[in-house]
Amino acid sequence: MKKFLLFLFLTTLSSFLLNAQKETDHWFFGVSAGLNFTSGAPALECGANVYSIPEGSASISTPAGNLMFYTDGSQVWNSSHQLMPNGTGLHGDISSTQSSIIIPVPATASQYYIFTTGADGDTTGLKYSIVDMTLNGGLGDITSKNIALEDSMTEKLAAIRTDVGGTYWIVAHKSGNDAFYAYQVTAFGVQPPVISHTGIVHSNAAIQYSHGQMKFNMCGTKLGVATAYLDTVQVFDFNMTSGVVSNPLTLAMNDHTYGLEFSPNSNLLYVTTYDISGTLLQYNITLGSQALIEASRTPLSATPDLYALQLASDGKIYVARSFSSTFLGVINSPNTQGSGCTYSENAVNLDTAGNGYSSALGLPGFLQNYLKNALSIVCPGAGMEDEFVNGIGVYPNPSAEEFTIQLNEVGQTLSITVIDNLGQLIETMTISDKEVLFGRDYKPGIYFILISDGQHTKTLKAIKM
Repeated sequence: MKKFLLFLFLTTLSSFLLNAQKETDHWFFGVSAGLNFTSGAPALECGANVYSIPEGSASISTPAGNLMFYTDGSQVWNSSHQLMPNGTGLHGDISSTQSSIIIPVPATASQYYIFTTGADGDTTGLKYSIVDMTLNGGLGDITSKNIALEDSMTEKLAAIRTDVGGTYWIVAHKSGNDAFYAYQVTAFGVQPPVISHTGIVHSNAAIQYSHGQMKFNMCGTKLGVATAYLDTVQVFDFNMTSGVVSNPLTLAMNDHTYGLEFSPNSNLLYVTTYDISGTLLQYNITLGSQALIEASRTPLSATPDLYALQLASDGKIYVARSFSSTFLGVINSPNTQGSGCTYSENAVNLDTAGNGYSSALGLPGFLQNYLKNALSIVCPGAGMEDEFVNGIGVYPNPSAEEFTIQLNEVGQTLSITVIDNLGQLIETMTISDKEVLFGRDYKPGIYFILISDGQHTKTLKAIKM
């Protein structure tokens, strides 16, 4: 019966996600370049403004694919391609590999964090600002700006949502040592970092040591890091519960490294190198030893100066080809090992009108869960059982109709907050009955029910089919 329910849930959820999870559909990057994936294939999209973003950027759209805002880490543009009223002076740097990343503020329906990094490992460090989309007639405004978390960080930034209560991990790396800083973001704000000392030292002896991308795989179990002039790529285990980074796998490169991306199924790792020769590489990271993983190295291109890599909602990985090319490369079948993944060098022309548009070095970065949902990837261990904590529970789970919350005793007054799988507020209620029904009108997906007695909060997970 549970296997049937799992099949039914995955089938229903896949249909829902394919039609609704379009938060990554609008890309703005490089020299006035833009793409729109709403139709499934990338179409050129040029904003009203002319911008130059040499490296990192970020954007976010609604689940239906309507653009909300985008940023280069320093400025924020709204869906009308105009600067937000308070949208200048953010402390991310347009010359930072991953200058910015956007996530929802947990337990809100309309607020978003923009996390930013400085360039070259300087003292600007990691900061965040908050966008409120209820302001400025629904076009958004920034209510908090440049809240400092840690100084002297590298140009790396990655984000993943957890399976507990709609919380998130934001991971950055300190410049000058071997420390990863993992910040859990909850309904109570950005928590103090979990610091993991592991892997190579990200030396600050030269500014280029801070360059290069950092990415989670789809399920957040692996964290990959490219370390530019250190000519090294490392893949770590990531603990989604504790935030601890550990167990480095080290891959030495023949050139400086910049771009990094996992295949959607997380079995393969793609890396770009630049400067001396330049190449696009594929590794099978599921093999049983470092020697076997290194032996799986497959060159896909020898074109000089390949830079950022980014998975898109169409399941393909796009390759930035620097200022010198108006084209993006694309890995068409990134789950396929070897040359069968079919890399196309001149796949997307960003400048069909001859206006001088290019990708430069960067492509926009996203919360990994948006892509996981868009591609209908189900991670191992997704709960399918009724959930109970100290006698308080939610059932049936999963449910195609409604859920029941069962309390310990009649007269117990509790506040209930329901959050969706991206941390957005669905509803709140206060209950004191033994059993309460809810969720009949919820869309298919995963929900978190936060139950509080004013002193303690329990979190339960419910799946709507």
